[in-house]
Amino acid sequence: MTRPANATRRQTAIILALFFVGLFLIQGVFLPYWPVWLKGHGLSGGEIGILLSLPNWIRIFADPLIAQQADRSGNRKTPMIILAGIYILTIIAFSFADQFWFLLGLSAIIGFTYAPLLPLGTTITVHECKQRDLDYGRIRLWGSLAFIAASYGAGWVLDATGNDAIIWMICAAGIVNFAIITQMPNPQTDRPLRSGSSILYLIKSPVFLIYLGCICFSQASHGTYYGFASVHWENVGFSHDQIGLFWSTGVMAEIVLFALAGKYMRSYHPGLLFAIGAIGGIVRWTVLGMTDNFWLILLVQPLHALTFGIAHLGAIGFIARAVPAQIATSAQSLMATLSMGLFLGGSIWMSGPLFEHFGSQTYFLMVIFAAISLFFSLWLRRRWQEGNTIPI
Repeated sequence: MTRPANATRRQTAIILALFFVGLFLIQGVFLPYWPVWLKGHGLSGGEIGILLSLPNWIRIFADPLIAQQADRSGNRKTPMIILAGIYILTIIAFSFADQFWFLLGLSAIIGFTYAPLLPLGTTITVHECKQRDLDYGRIRLWGSLAFIAASYGAGWVLDATGNDAIIWMICAAGIVNFAIITQMPNPQTDRPLRSGSSILYLIKSPVFLIYLGCICFSQASHGTYYGFASVHWENVGFSHDQIGLFWSTGVMAEIVLFALAGKYMRSYHPGLLFAIGAIGGIVRWTVLGMTDNFWLILLVQPLHALTFGIAHLGAIGFIARAVPAQIATSAQSLMATLSMGLFLGGSIWMSGPLFEHFGSQTYFLMVIFAAISLFFSLWLRRRWQEGNTIPI
């Protein structure tokens, strides 16, 4: 490989890594502390559950619409720029919102603008990794590092200032995200997709449906954690600093996985990876449902490397190995739409009223979801063989 080619390869890896940095700076503040901001505005657990789950429901319609157009045109970058810009304006508008219905409308826009960025950007990343022989895990880990820096740093800022700073930290992260997206590559689809819906091609495949069962219930098992972990920990007396430590400890374990084991995961069957993640979830959610002990919580947080990290590598690996490139964006979008939209959104929504009545025992529902994911994982391991691709 020539020196200019090496330089181009390195530059591509850097900008792809920065894409995940920008995206997860937002998540690092939003996931742990957005429920806290909503609680500070006097909303009930049920109302918080609705507002947190609505963006996930909206993406059910937004993601496939945008993804199919991207697959047909081959242009994924332009929609990302537009969506990231609207996201910034929407976050600013939250600072003027004081009525539930106003907050509900803005939350819907958040779902339409932020959610599609991940499948669009991931499609570009996977394409470039395959073309330039880049390690996806080592690129993706920078997003996790950004999540840690944002979640822990935001906790420190909030302890020093107050919950009103949450809006402006998310806004600043959104601006960084927008700037990075403008610098991303925009690879084109190798050949046009023939007429018809790429989504229909996918859902006609029994193997793809089993795959969706693995990832959908895996993501659903995080509903109580994403929606109410910070609220619960604050209620039982943990400081924002300690809450940031809980979140960052889990993601740090995920980073270690991506850095050291990501490239080795390519050779393992996605069903096996999903099964490992599901078993980790059964253990993790059982412990969080049983105790508020600081050290026990800290002890199980590294299982995030299994419940999210390994499951994520299984999800990305299956699409890269089983789905033709011409419908890869649609596959990424359908996976994200159902797993993080319908299933995770539904899980967060259910967790709201359950959390009001049962507190941390709501995690036991997450144990059931993890067990269902384990069932689908074992089924996928039996049904899909390496080298088989979904016909289009």
